[in-house]
Amino acid sequence: MKSSFPMKLTPLLVPIRLDSLGVFFINFLIPIIAHQNFEANGWQMGILFSLQAVGTGCSALLFSKRVNYWNTRANLIRLGCIIKMLAYILLYSAILSSSYTLMVVATFTLGFGAGLFWLVWKTCFAQLSAYNNRAEALGVASKHAGIGIMWGSSFAFCWIAVSEYFSLPPFITYISLIVFAIASAIAGMMSFKAISILANQEVTPDTMQSDKIIFSTITIFLFSMIFVGQLSGSLVAPFLEVYLLEHLKITSIVDLSMAYIPGGIVSMLLAPKLGYYADKMNAAIYLTIAGLTGAFTTWLMLQSTSLWHISVLFTVDASIIMSSSLVLAKLISEVAGNSKGSAFGLQGFISNFGAISGPLVGGLFWQMQGSKGPFMFSISTEVILALCCFTILLPALNKSRRFAKEPKPET
Repeated sequence: MKSSFPMKLTPLLVPIRLDSLGVFFINFLIPIIAHQNFEANGWQMGILFSLQAVGTGCSALLFSKRVNYWNTRANLIRLGCIIKMLAYILLYSAILSSSYTLMVVATFTLGFGAGLFWLVWKTCFAQLSAYNNRAEALGVASKHAGIGIMWGSSFAFCWIAVSEYFSLPPFITYISLIVFAIASAIAGMMSFKAISILANQEVTPDTMQSDKIIFSTITIFLFSMIFVGQLSGSLVAPFLEVYLLEHLKITSIVDLSMAYIPGGIVSMLLAPKLGYYADKMNAAIYLTIAGLTGAFTTWLMLQSTSLWHISVLFTVDASIIMSSSLVLAKLISEVAGNSKGSAFGLQGFISNFGAISGPLVGGLFWQMQGSKGPFMFSISTEVILALCCFTILLPALNKSRRFAKEPKPET
C-alpha cells in the first residue's frame, strides 16, 4: 500500500500520541469506579458519560468558527491540552476523596479539553489532505492515537495489577492519571510549535475567509446519521462493562480489560489501512455494510459467555466503528468547503448531543427492560441506519455533482 500522507502533518503525530495516552483507560475506569466506589445506579453512570459529552459539545460550539483560521489554531490546541491536564488532576482527586460531584466536574472538563484538541487537529488533517486520500490521512492520525492508547493502557493496567497484588493505597494505584496529565501538558507545547509553523506556511489571502457549509440532502443526512449513530453507540458504552461483570462473573478489573484492550488498540492501529480501503469504495455502500455487520456483532456479544469470544467480537466492532467514522469525516469535510472547522465543530456538537442522550436513554432501558435493554435498542438503530444509507445516501451521492466529479483514487 503506497501511503499518500502529507509529510507536513508529521510533527502533529507525536502530540496526538501523547494526548491519547489516557483515553481508553479513563473511559474504561469511570463506570467501574462509579459502580464499585460510589455505588452509582444506571442513571448516575449515564450522567457521568453525558457530562463528558456535554463538555466536548461545548468546546465544539464555542470554538468551531475560530478553528477555521490558521492563526488561531496553535493557541486553541494548547488550551485544549491544558484543560485536559487539569481534568486528569481533578479525576485523580475525585477518586482519592470518593467524591461523585468532583468526578462529574472532572468528566465535563475532560470532555471540553479533549473536544478542543480533537477539533483542531482533525481540521488541519482534513484541510491538508486530498479528498480521495482523506480517510487514509485521518486513519494515520487515528493509528498514532492508537499507539498512544496502547502505551497508556499497558502502563495503567500493569500498574493497577501490581498495585492490587501488593495491596497498595489508592493514591499510588491511580498515579497513572498524573502521568497522563503531564503527557497532555507536553502535547500542548509540541502542538503549539507544530501548528505555528504550519500557520506561517499555509496562511494566504485565499485562506483568510471561509466558505459557508452547503446544507444539501447529503449534508442533512450526514449530520442526522451522526446524531442517531452516536446515540445508539453511547447507549452501550456505560453499561457493557457492568453487563460483562455480572454475566461473565468477572471480579478483576484487569481481567475485564482483556475484553477491550485488543479491540480498541487493533482497530486504531489498522486505521490507515481501513481508511485506504474505505477510500476505494462508494461511501454509502461502505456505511451500509458496516452498519449491518456492527449490529450482528453486537448481537453475538450478547450470546457469548467467553471472555475471549467477547474480545474478538469487540475487535471487529471497534474496527467497524473506526472505519465508519473515517468515511463520515471525509464526507463532512468535503461538503464543508473551506469551513472545515465549522463543519467538524457542528459534527462534534451534534455527535455529543447524541452522546448526552444515549447514556440517559440507555439507563432508562436498563431500568425498564433489564441489562440487555440498551443493547437490543442499539442493534435496532444500527440496522435502520444501514438501510437508510442504502436507500437515501447512495442515490444522493450518485446525483451530486460535487461527488460525481471527484477523480477516482489512484491504484
